[in-house]
Amino acid sequence: RDLAALSAEEFMRLVLQSIEVRRLVVGFDFALGRGRAGTTSWLGEHAHEHGYELEVVPPFALEGGEVHSSDVRRLITLGEVERAGRLLGRQYSVGGLVEPGDRIGHDIGFPTVNLAVPPGKLVPGRGIYAGWARDVAAGGPLYQAAISIGYRPTFGKTELRVEAYLLDFDGDLYERRVELRFVARLRDELKFSDSAELSDAIATDVADTRRVLSERG
Repeated sequence: RDLAALSAEEFMRLVLQSIEVRRLVVGFDFALGRGRAGTTSWLGEHAHEHGYELEVVPPFALEGGEVHSSDVRRLITLGEVERAGRLLGRQYSVGGLVEPGDRIGHDIGFPTVNLAVPPGKLVPGRGIYAGWARDVAAGGPLYQAAISIGYRPTFGKTELRVEAYLLDFDGDLYERRVELRFVARLRDELKFSDSAELSDAIATDVADTRRVLSERG
């Protein structure tokens, strides 16, 4: 049965059958179930019956307005990672296992780590970003990274890729879990006439990454 068709009571019972809920933390405008009937008031009325404690997070205002998760998701989708980071209170990050690539970056002098991003993970919009990268298992250090999200139109590719060139890094991260933290968007994804022109553009991206990270971190 479609989850969206479940009543608030049916949805809540399904959740409680799956996990033991002792404390439920929701936003002030949260609602669940068909027709958004399971409001915070409804959850409060049923808390004792279902054996959980309810905490409702009040509105949070920043930059002249209330902050909603939908606003943050929209900004990330548009590639506005700087503003999204301010609303989140931290740099937005994407993690995944490093998988083998087709060595295009290696062949033009900028070897990249290619991330296998988990399904459903929100990825910033297509473009080039300045950010940080780290080997999660090793616990650091952070490396400056020029991050690319896109389809690599210069080579006629059609699969969305998340990849990063780690500045001043010399090592092998294959099959390691790497986290990418997004600081600022540098430019749109572009199609270049050949690999030499692309290489020149990446060199500029690397220089811009150093500059941006030295200014904003």
